[in-house]
Amino acid sequence: MPTQRPDGLSPTETAHYTFDMLESLRKLALSQNQSLLAHLLSLAALEAKNQAAAHETALPG
Repeated sequence: MPTQRPDGLSPTETAHYTFDMLESLRKLALSQNQSLLAHLLSLAALEAKNQAAAHETALPG
């Protein structure tokens, strides 16, 4: 079972939430023709997705 943080979210939940927020911001940037910003947000979203996957497959210590 993942370690719960004081804020009540596990690292996996935090990474999923971060991914969702970054995707929303990326779409907003695209709608405003801010392609570089959208690209950077996409990279950050990819990292958040990777972090979520890493925490989901991590073995309990």
